[in-house]
Parts: sequence; structure tokens; C-alpha cells
Amino acid sequence: MKDTYSAPEIIVVAKTSAALRSPKGMPTVSAGPGAKVSGLNSLLKSGKLSLEPLFGDNEAAVRSVMSEPMMKHAGGETPDPGSYYVVSGEVKNPKKLIADLLNEESIEGAYLKPGGEPPVYREEGEANGMPAPTDSAPAPTPDFNARQIYLDAAPAGIDARFAWTKPGGRGDGGRVIDLEWGWNFSHEDLLANSGGLLDGSNSANNHHGTAVLGEIGGDHNGLGIMGIAPNAKLSTISFVTNPSAAAIRKAADRLGPGDIILLEIHRAGPRHNFQARDDQLGYIGIEWWPDDFAAILYATAKGILVVEAAGNGAENLDDALYSVRPAGFPQSWRNPFNRNNPQCGAILVGAGAPPPGTHGRNHGADRSRLGFSNYGSAVDCQGWGREVTSTGYGDLQNNSSNTQYTDTFSGTSSASPIVVGALGCVQGWLRAAGKPLMTPASARQMLRNTGSPQQDEPGRPVSQRIGKRPNLREIYGKLFPKPILKETLKEIKDKDLKEKDLKDHIKDVKEKEKEKDKDKDIKDFKEKDLKELKEKDIKELEKPIKEKDKEKDVFEGGIGGGVIRTPAEAASSEARLAALEATVQSLAQMLQLQGLGGQEHFIPEALRPLVGGGSDDGSQGQ
Repeated sequence: MKDTYSAPEIIVVAKTSAALRSPKGMPTVSAGPGAKVSGLNSLLKSGKLSLEPLFGDNEAAVRSVMSEPMMKHAGGETPDPGSYYVVSGEVKNPKKLIADLLNEESIEGAYLKPGGEPPVYREEGEANGMPAPTDSAPAPTPDFNARQIYLDAAPAGIDARFAWTKPGGRGDGGRVIDLEWGWNFSHEDLLANSGGLLDGSNSANNHHGTAVLGEIGGDHNGLGIMGIAPNAKLSTISFVTNPSAAAIRKAADRLGPGDIILLEIHRAGPRHNFQARDDQLGYIGIEWWPDDFAAILYATAKGILVVEAAGNGAENLDDALYSVRPAGFPQSWRNPFNRNNPQCGAILVGAGAPPPGTHGRNHGADRSRLGFSNYGSAVDCQGWGREVTSTGYGDLQNNSSNTQYTDTFSGTSSASPIVVGALGCVQGWLRAAGKPLMTPASARQMLRNTGSPQQDEPGRPVSQRIGKRPNLREIYGKLFPKPILKETLKEIKDKDLKEKDLKDHIKDVKEKEKEKDKDKDIKDFKEKDLKELKEKDIKELEKPIKEKDKEKDVFEGGIGGGVIRTPAEAASSEARLAALEATVQSLAQMLQLQGLGGQEHFIPEALRPLVGGGSDDGSQGQ
């Protein structure tokens, strides 16, 4: 059985100059001075149709919150969102209606948007429908989290288990809204942080949505699976009774900066003339359609992160085909898959292979592009596109509808929630630390700049870009770098310092980093100054020795006579002076090394002089 999908939509874009006004539910429209809408009203009346503002109850309200920030955020010209409408009513001949609409003076664009579908991938023979529960009194569910390798350390997983060890790393304080068709909110592993359905109707075919929620926020309750960001508040809005762009706008209105929207939808693109197919070939991410682009832009302009499935169409999104403006699209439209054009700011997610041998199966090199996944320069990152263990479907456990689990959730459907979960963990860290949250732009850049690299697979080279798999440990290191000491651990070990000396040494280095002025004084210490210091100190050290020696001197020949010492006394004095001079030389050399390279302040063994205690034969005393 095919998963639930949305019906096609007819989207109308009015000319801004027409100042069109279409009261909700009314069969007629009004316009500004000089604009003609009589023909449009006749067309609507004859078909018992109406134009519903796509982004709000009325055009003025939409423009007041969307136009200016959207235009600025996109980085280029975008249609006025207050001019978007969806045709409401039963349309008997869509092609004729669109042709007639395009002939109207007040209309800039009109197009038929294919129905949306979940971007789930299932091969022939895999479960697609809702398996009947096998036991009305199920046994307790075991713990399946060991099968969730995507939670493990990179590169196999995203290192969610590491994320959980840091404050806020379970998605604390964040909100996520999943946009698709159906969910089982009574599932035993989705009870702790469920916000339920916020808008629209819930489809009875709810496996897909249930699996998505399990990946992101499955409860950590000792049974079943574990979600990546279990402390985030998970809610949903349905496409069943909402046009896709309207659903996105409604989600954005319920969220704030740093929260996340997940778009679990793709649709047939121009490769096969926008025709629905069971194999999903040619399906693409929805930002390519002008109204969905505008809706996503509305969300990202508010600082909301939007994660979008790239689609399962096996398409190269860099193909020139996607820069050809379809008939009925507004003149201002530009291909959003070309990153040189205006951008909506969504994070586009491709599907990568899990590590070979996962669940006893092999889909190619780990992190290689799966054959069904769309690819191209617009794709920002990847998640697991096969073998995802989560809630729903029932191919892993099928005791009852509330205890169903899967081991084979697939597609850009399964890849995108992994990215959402990772972002939820990161935003949780930042909230807990009181730091600014990631913006749509910084989140996209972080996912591009970090992570486990895509790998080659015969026929699916890395040049077919799906990006990197997130690595939460690496991202944490970027956001919360450790203080860097001037000496590395290896250098400290090489100096063979005792534990106490090591602690003192580290303390001194930290003090030097805090007191830059003192560091500068040491670094500016000139060799000449050191020499003068040495000579001065030697003289000071010689004074008490000479005074003591004078007490032992024997004078002959009166005043001015020579100083007479025994041979043993003379040798002892000279040896002590030499030792003291060597000590000062070592001290000076140590200070010079410290000033130039930040070396440790202990005298190396090779430079330590023999100070007293020497035996007559020249060997060192004990």
C-alpha cells in the first residue's frame, strides 16, 4: 500500500501592482485603482471556486510580517508573499483553468503543483503498509538502542551519546515541528515530550511520521529505542488538510528563533513532466516551487532552522533542467538549487549508506550516496538513508500498534530526522551555556564545514555530493574550544617533570597567558641584560666568600703583602666560585629560553652544575 500523500494544488500569483484582495471564502476578489478583475471574478464564479490567501487570512496581514524581512533575508528579488493564493474548490479541468488564469491581466503566475509524498524508500518486498498486530497482550519491549548505530561515535554515527554528556545536549528547551501526514502519539516510546497535532487532520497511515518522531525524540525509558534529542518538545502539523506552504507558515508562526521545522515531503519534478511515480524517480525537494520557497523563507527569516529532505529522485540537482522556468511560474523565479540565486535558507539533506554489515546488510561504502538519493552542490549534509531503527512499521517488533518498531526505515525520510536531532542537541548546548543559538545560515555552514566525509562507491562517486554526516563531538569542539597551553602534553612528558612540578608548571603557564604584560617583559629580555645581570649577581655572590676567606688569610711583609692560602683552601675557594658562576649561567640560560619559547622554568638535567659535594677524584657525591 502506498503511503499517504497530498492532493495536487493550483497556486496563483497575483501582480503586486493589482493590489488584489480576496476575502477568505468569498467567490469574488477586489483590486486597486485601474486594475481589472471582472474576468477573474467570472472565471471563479463559473467554477464555484475562490482564491484563498496562502500565507494568512488577508493580504495586508501577510505583507506586514513577511515582505521586508523575506526580501532582505533571501539576498535577492522574491515575489510579494501577500500575492500568493491557492485555488479552493473542485477543479474539473486544471490545465484549462491555469491557462485561463494566465490570460487575466491581474495574474502574474498560475501553476499546478504535484501532490506531495513522504520521501521514504522501500524496495520491492519490504513492508509498506500497516502490519496487523500479532499479540493483543504483548510481552515487554526489549531495549533496541544497541541497534541504533547512528547514535554511536563518528564516523559510523553522529556521536549523540557524547552529546548527551554535555549540559543541554538532549535538546533541552528546543521545539521541533514535523510536517507530514500521520503519527501515532500513543506509542509507548513517544509519550514524554509529545506536543501532539497542532493543525490539520491526522492520517490513519501513521507509520512514517511515527518513525520520524522516534528518531528525533524517542523516550529514554529503558525500552525500545532512544531519540537523538529526547528533551526537545515535538509537535506536528499535517499536510492532509493544509497546502504545503500554508502548513510551513503555520509552523513558523508557532516557533521562535533557533527552533526547527522538518519538511518530510518531496514531489514529482520536471524530469518526468511532474508525473507521480511509484519508483519516485525525478522527485525533488519542495523549495523548487515558488510558494514553498516563499514559505520556507518566511520561517528562516524569523531565525527558524528548516531541514528539508532533498528527495529520492536519483536526480543531479545541478542539472540545467532545474534552471528552466516552467510555464506559469512568476517571472521573478530563479532556480533555488543554484546557490548563486536567491536562497530560502533551508538545510537540504541527502541519504548516505550506513556502515556495511549493519543489521547484516550491505548498501555500499559507509557514507556513500545511496542510489536513490538526490545530489548536487545544493545538498548540505547527509544522514543514514537505510537501516534506521526507530518506532513504527512493525518489521522489528509488531506486538501491538503502540509497540511497533522498525529496523529498516529508509530514504531521505530517515536521513533528515538525524540532522534535526543533531541540530537539536547543538541548540541545547548553546541554550545551556547562555550563548547565541545557531541561525539558519550558521547551522548550514557548520554542517558543511564539519562531519564525517562522504565516501566513494562504484557508480556513486563523491563528486555526486550529498555532503558530510554530522559529528556532534567535532561540532562541540568548535563551539566550546578548550584553552590552549603553550606547551603540548607531549612536550611536558618529554621534560620528565615530577607531578608537583608539572602542576606548578601548568599554573605558571596559565598565569603567563593571563598576564600578557609580564610575558612581554620576559620575551623582551635582551641577551645583554642577562649578561649584565649575571655579572652583577656573581659579584654579589663573591662578596661573602671573599670576606670569609680574608679571615683565613696569612699576611707576610706587612701592609700590601701578598695573600697567602694553603693549597687546599685555594682549591676549595676556586671550586665554589666556579660552581656558583655555573649556577648563574644556567639560570640565565633558563630565563632566556623561557622568554623566547615559553620553555619550562626548571633547569634541565644537562645544564645542572655540580654544587659542592664533589669527591677528590672528580666523581659526583651522593
